[in-house]
Amino acid sequence: MYTRIKLAAWTMIILCTVFASITLLEGFEVTIPVQPVFNSTYFDKSFINYPAGDIKITGDFRITNPSFTQRLLLPATHWEFDVFNCIFLIILSLFILKVLPHTHSQSLLKTDISNWIKYVGWTIMGFWLIDVFRIFFYAMPQVKEFTNEQFIFRRTGYLIFPLQFWLGIGILWVSRLYKNAFRLKQEQELTI
Repeated sequence: MYTRIKLAAWTMIILCTVFASITLLEGFEVTIPVQPVFNSTYFDKSFINYPAGDIKITGDFRITNPSFTQRLLLPATHWEFDVFNCIFLIILSLFILKVLPHTHSQSLLKTDISNWIKYVGWTIMGFWLIDVFRIFFYAMPQVKEFTNEQFIFRRTGYLIFPLQFWLGIGILWVSRLYKNAFRLKQEQELTI
């Protein structure tokens, strides 16, 4: 099990590094999900009407020659897998590789890794916060500027329900539990 997780972490590091490097160095187009601005000419226009409902105009905005900053900061449409998220996955994989050797049943609670677990939680929450800022303060104004204020960035549900934030809080709680368990184990060994 340890070898598989280690292999998966190294594979994630290598694939994300290759993907991020190619995306940053090559002039690939960036595709951004968009929707019409409230009260614009395209807002509340139906693409097709059906008896059960209608399909609204939403779509993808393709920037053909994005700058380095746009390739780095604009969110991607496909699988939420862009350069920013690749950097996040690389850092998370490095933390996993650091913590993993100390999680075997033979070495569990022999060293205090609660700080490393805490770093993972803070990293997840920090990347979520940076992601919110890059969407609201970079992606939305960029899309409005490029489309003459007719379209905005189409947000996904994770901004409304911050799963990464709550996952980070849960991991911080686990680090606190690990620290208490480590302390209790040390006290027990000293008592015997």
